Amino acid sequence: MAGTKQILSRRKAINNICRITRTMEMISTARYKYYHKQWTSVIDYHNALAQAAYPFVSSGKTIDHPVLKENSSGRTALLAIGSTRGFCGSYNTAVYRLVEIMSNVANAAGKTMDIYTPDRKLVGILEHHGIKPAKIYKDFGEVPTESQISEVADGFIDEYIAGRIDYFGIVYTRFFSATSQQAQILAVLPLADLIDDMATRTTVLWPWETTLEDFYLSPSASEVIDGLSHMIVRSAVRSSFVEAALSEHLARMMAMRTATDNAETAIKDLTIDYNRARQSQITGELLDIIGGTGDLG
Repeated sequence: MAGTKQILSRRKAINNICRITRTMEMISTARYKYYHKQWTSVIDYHNALAQAAYPFVSSGKTIDHPVLKENSSGRTALLAIGSTRGFCGSYNTAVYRLVEIMSNVANAAGKTMDIYTPDRKLVGILEHHGIKPAKIYKDFGEVPTESQISEVADGFIDEYIAGRIDYFGIVYTRFFSATSQQAQILAVLPLADLIDDMATRTTVLWPWETTLEDFYLSPSASEVIDGLSHMIVRSAVRSSFVEAALSEHLARMMAMRTATDNAETAIKDLTIDYNRARQSQITGELLDIIGGTGDLG
């Protein structure tokens, strides 16, 4: 058994760690609540976008717009969103695995995949596996500003309209509920894939018997899609960052809670070990005193 000084030293170190993990848990809990409010506040907006866009992709009439057509440039783009900090379990590993899968799929199809990512923990993982991102966004916060989101979304839309990319997707950790988060791939362009995904997540759609032909459109359908596509893609990029941040703080909150519980258990065990060691030391000292008294007698 270790001596009392060693036990006290270990207990002090673990107690310091416990204070840190408890503080990190409190911070992540506060950030989680903040982003959860953002996530719930835009649900109605996403539903409205899905309702407005769904008739355009479900109509039997083909709408002539570049974002709804398929390209054949041989290049794809992927925006990978990792965690801003560590101590969040396998968060970044799960995102990287999907990036690797998409890379293998692109290679099998004979296409080149360009990876775009914020300057976060995922960059180190990508470089460790020999993957060099095409662009690293250096000045992004947990959730980028509206101007940054517009720059990213509009840039990929312009690339797709120009025919320079065939596909644009986002790899991030999607938030379903407090008990369910999962790394997923969101297909953004061509736009029909994104609208289908939005339609599956919305609460209300137009009645099934209502088609695009039932509406009188002014301006034309192509002009409506031109403006609507920017709104939808910007919303998809922003919601991906919000859900990624929400899932990250929840993962860190749970990881730090587990670490705190383990530290508290270790402190209790060390306290018991210390009491036993101290009692053994006192007993030994008493035996020495009694033995010395007997020798004097």
